[in-house]
Amino acid sequence: MPGLIETPAQIWLAVAPVDMRKGIDGLSALVQQALSSVPTAFS
Repeated sequence: MPGLIETPAQIWLAVAPVDMRKGIDGLSALVQQALSSVPTAFS
């Protein structure tokens, strides 16, 4: 069964619990702070 993304450039894993009620903006900010990197969107 193929996945949604055939060959993803990178896969990021969060190992700490995250409050999913923060929404996409809040979660993106957490990722940027934790990884010191800005996530990019795929179209």
